[in-house]
Amino acid sequence: MDEHPRIEPQSRYIQSRAEDLLSRIESMTDEELRWTVRLFADCLDPTEREGLLREYNEYLPLEHLQRFVSGFIPRYTERALADLDAKRTSEGSRPDELTDEELQSMSLAEKWSLLEQHPGALVGYKLRRELARLFMCGNYDLYHGSSLSESSVEFPIYHQVQERLMALPEERLLALAATVRQMTAGLDRLEPAQAEDALVRIRSAIGEAVDVHQPLESLVAGRMAKLPLVAEPTTAELPAEVKEAIATMSAEELKRSLFVLLDLMTLEELRRDLSSFQGQYPSLHDIPPEILAALVPTIAAKLGDRRLIDFADRYRTGRMLASPPVGDQVWKLLPLTERLTLVEQDNDRMDLAQIARHLAKIFLSLEYRHLSDPETQVAILESKAYQRLVNMLFLEFGRPEEGRRLRELNRVVSRMMLESEASPEVDQEGRLLQIRKVIGTALDLPDEQIFPNQKGHEP
Repeated sequence: MDEHPRIEPQSRYIQSRAEDLLSRIESMTDEELRWTVRLFADCLDPTEREGLLREYNEYLPLEHLQRFVSGFIPRYTERALADLDAKRTSEGSRPDELTDEELQSMSLAEKWSLLEQHPGALVGYKLRRELARLFMCGNYDLYHGSSLSESSVEFPIYHQVQERLMALPEERLLALAATVRQMTAGLDRLEPAQAEDALVRIRSAIGEAVDVHQPLESLVAGRMAKLPLVAEPTTAELPAEVKEAIATMSAEELKRSLFVLLDLMTLEELRRDLSSFQGQYPSLHDIPPEILAALVPTIAAKLGDRRLIDFADRYRTGRMLASPPVGDQVWKLLPLTERLTLVEQDNDRMDLAQIARHLAKIFLSLEYRHLSDPETQVAILESKAYQRLVNMLFLEFGRPEEGRRLRELNRVVSRMMLESEASPEVDQEGRLLQIRKVIGTALDLPDEQIFPNQKGHEP
């Protein structure tokens, strides 16, 4: 049979992609390098993955990551071309006639529609991987979009679910796949609301099979957090002055530092790193100083360069809360519309706790300069008003409809903050007051809390 027309352009793309990546390795960030490895590794079978990633872990220093990726890309490219060559005469009309990269680039709607027509076309690791990708689908748009499979690799929960599916006995896997195929039958033809109801049931079925029961909203966090595949980050990664400062802290200072760090963590990171303390102590306030002395530097190492004022700097310099930083110089060159697009993408990746903290810090910053002042933000963080407001936003305002109301408020406030940052300095105080009014009105707060008579007055 003749070679299928799709093969040649894909072959050229795979080769040119490798050339482009290899030319940019020295300028790529730690996160970009790790994302590249994750994306390609998600197209390997388990044996290939083990062989190609034998010397790899996500906690390698930057120069070691660059060295590894320089060797990994040619080896992976050779494999991707071989996979494509093996399918060169196939029409690509069935899932088993497609390469791993083709499957990764397709929408879930396309793939599960094909699986409805050809139920046994995917088996083994490919079937397990598609179930993990389907678990990550939270709405109608993601089901029909082509980017979900690629973006899923950014989240720790995707790798956890896939790992558990890989360990699922074949009989249970096939039973789960049969159930899911019945649930996805005709899903691509449903109205958005009906489709999203069906997706909730599908995620529940997959989650039940792998013992993951939390709502997706609480799981899709920790974007591009370093995966503990080989090693946990150590305090050796901390700058010497940070380690020295932590080593000389009093018990009270350690406790304060812990709560600052907790405020920078995602829901998934909190669950992963602090679950072992639940049941051991009545509350985090009761953790003994000797435990805090080990816990604080460990968490600080994991969080890297996150700061308490990142929530404000994302509007000023493009330093995002749940996405890679854009870079100050690039950010300054972007038009407002492109900045807004990036901020809204960051909003979509934030979990509800991050959103609640973001809004609370803005509301409690009574002057514009307070937004980027670390000392003011520490004082806000330690105030009872902050804890009350975060709880109100997260537990009450954010509870209905999986946080849609909270996300919409965050979207409106983010746009106003971005416009405020781009406005003349003389107008910024008034704009901040309007932003605080939007938040306070949404929460139905009394006027005396929205418009305090005195600076420093806590709502």
